[in-house]
Amino acid sequence: MKLKNKRIFIVEDDLRNKAIAQMLLERAGATVSFDRWGLDTIAKLHHFAPADVILLDLMFRRGVTGYDIFQQIRGHQEFADIPIIAVSASDPSEAIPRTQELGFSGFIAKPVDFHGFCGQVAQSIAGEPVWQALGRI
Repeated sequence: MKLKNKRIFIVEDDLRNKAIAQMLLERAGATVSFDRWGLDTIAKLHHFAPADVILLDLMFRRGVTGYDIFQQIRGHQEFADIPIIAVSASDPSEAIPRTQELGFSGFIAKPVDFHGFCGQVAQSIAGEPVWQALGRI
């Protein structure tokens, strides 16, 4: 199992996308927790810690962006070294340069590739950047 004993935190407001990611990750052996709106991310991360990686949507419906949440997470020393991957339907030609500039560990386009997603997450946990601009169903 690619993600056996790995702890993965997801910030995603679309419950369908969260359910797909969670199912794939748990099937690969991971323990998963999440925050839906990005409003309680820090408190939930503290409760879930230690996390091996954070998967972060970039677009939310409540006036918060993934970029805002990224800055909040990085503002806490205990989360400074956790890889954060943007998992988004945002236009990769705009989102990838911005996420790279901010210091994200990667970008995975939605819809995620069911066969490659867990490998991409494992790659990021291993310290290798993941910049996947093409999602698949």
